[in-house]
Amino acid sequence: MIPAAALLAGAAVIGWGSPRALGRLAAAGVGPGTVLAWWLLAALGVVAGVAGSVVLLVLPGHGPAGAVLRVLHDCWSTLGHDGFPALDPLAATGAAALLATAAVRLARHALDRRRHRTVLHRRHLQALRLAGDERPLPTLWLPDARPIAYSMGGRRPLVVASTGLANRLTEPELRAVLEHERAHVRGHHHLLTGWAEVLGRALPFIPLVRELPTATRLLVELAADRAASARCGAAPLRSALLRIRPADGPRRALAMTGGDTAIRVDRLDVVARKPRPAARVAAVVGGVAALLAPPAVAVALVVGTGLVVCP
Repeated sequence: MIPAAALLAGAAVIGWGSPRALGRLAAAGVGPGTVLAWWLLAALGVVAGVAGSVVLLVLPGHGPAGAVLRVLHDCWSTLGHDGFPALDPLAATGAAALLATAAVRLARHALDRRRHRTVLHRRHLQALRLAGDERPLPTLWLPDARPIAYSMGGRRPLVVASTGLANRLTEPELRAVLEHERAHVRGHHHLLTGWAEVLGRALPFIPLVRELPTATRLLVELAADRAASARCGAAPLRSALLRIRPADGPRRALAMTGGDTAIRVDRLDVVARKPRPAARVAAVVGGVAALLAPPAVAVALVVGTGLVVCP
């Protein structure tokens, strides 16, 4: 039971302690794409750590964890699961019930989101067919006086904009806004935000997972801003952001006015540089560390306990 408890403790340490550190990375100048990857990998590691601890409790003999216990058994036999045989079935039953509940919540929220997204997407595609636009990434223009701009992912992605947007913005500003929305589609941001919201609703008791949807939505906006400013310039994108702030799009779409506008405008002043090889290596290493953080903490707890207990 000790390895399972250590893995659960490792997931708890990362799940409760990492949101603040991850939240400071974008302000420290780390690219939004890198920060987003670290957020998602850390959340995946925490979820996998919780699920792994439950599996270790449910498996007969705690699976491979039994070998670890046998190695340290002589040093901490009073702490091993053999010293508390009655706790094993109770812990395994409770853990299995917790895992089943989380799986049901995850499936329910995923299906609910998919159903609503499909209905919304189908309505937009019907309007697009009437317009006769068959381009790979078409733009659906709505006859609406409000300045609206958002994008939708899926098998048939599209950008949606309004005539009010075109009338209010200059040509460079409009081009920057549309490029921002196309960047969402190219970066598969709709898929990332969708899964982040599903995880956040299914596992709200883990702070890292609970804050994941908000962080993901802001980071994908920063990433799309960076891509659009690289192609169209920061100045027209900044002025467009400030001019169309009152408008928004459907809840399951990525609207131009998503995220914190003040943060986005401030980050546009940061010049995006092409990442150097060292920065790319650091990004990969950081992502692997974020993913493996819970088991790393668990190993440290097990080894540290063994060193303390062993004479």
